Amino acid sequence: MVAAVVVVVVATGCQPPFGGPSAQPAPASAGTSAPSSAAIPTTATDATAQPATQPATGSATTAAPPPSTSPPAPRQPTAPATPRPSAAPSTTRPASGPVPVGPGRIRPGVAYSGPATHYGADGGGNCMFDRLSDPAMPVVAMNELDYENARACGAYLEVTGPGGSTVVKVTDRCPECGAGHLDLSRQAFDRIAGGVPGLVNVTWRLVSPAGLGPVQYRIKDGSSAYWLAIQVREHRNPVVSLEVRVNGTWVALAREMWNHFVAPQGLGPGPFTVRITDLYGEQLVHTVKLAPETVQTAESQFAQH
Repeated sequence: MVAAVVVVVVATGCQPPFGGPSAQPAPASAGTSAPSSAAIPTTATDATAQPATQPATGSATTAAPPPSTSPPAPRQPTAPATPRPSAAPSTTRPASGPVPVGPGRIRPGVAYSGPATHYGADGGGNCMFDRLSDPAMPVVAMNELDYENARACGAYLEVTGPGGSTVVKVTDRCPECGAGHLDLSRQAFDRIAGGVPGLVNVTWRLVSPAGLGPVQYRIKDGSSAYWLAIQVREHRNPVVSLEVRVNGTWVALAREMWNHFVAPQGLGPGPFTVRITDLYGEQLVHTVKLAPETVQTAESQFAQH
């Protein structure tokens, strides 16, 4: 089922629209094998500004209990051979202003560093994307801090190690990995490790790749007029907020760690006018139907930076 695009709004420029201190990434150390006693580099902890959530004012009949929303159990990464260190339609601007975009931990134009390990990734995981039809596609489980309550889900990273570089997609989370640590799929690890087994030091940065189709949406199974969970897929840049138009007002939905934006009291039978904002402040507005488990493809994509 395909959802029609209603409006696309593009914020000019490639610099994120926020102020505040710059990120403090760990010193770059790619190109050398990590000793077994190497400490995991750390990054500064930044408080992410959360958009104000307005109470839903949409019509809803007698509330029904929501379905189970338990996220999948986080995967445990495979122990490496080397011991792991501890640790364009019309562009009409909406009447209301954009949701404030907090800086977050992963910022454009900043290089980060840390150890890289590997596990048997298949594209599934805590982000709740589908398993890959192409098992050779490189993916990564993000460490707990930089996962940032699913904000990193779907982001693309360029990872550089002693054997070269590759672009990976964040599809999972590594709960026990320290800040800066990437747990790569085996295919991705082999591309950057230069033959070093188990663990290497890498640098990585956020990228905005070409060659993507339109943004997609998926309504979680169990969604109804009384409980709604929306997932955004195939977005070129990290999505930092999702809002639904309710009685003329944009209502921001809370994001869960399992990478869905949830309206716990429901917003009626739909269809819904949805506005998503990326890390650069660009906004796309689409119409999404209440069609659980069906991937709905829009007709637009965020700009490349």
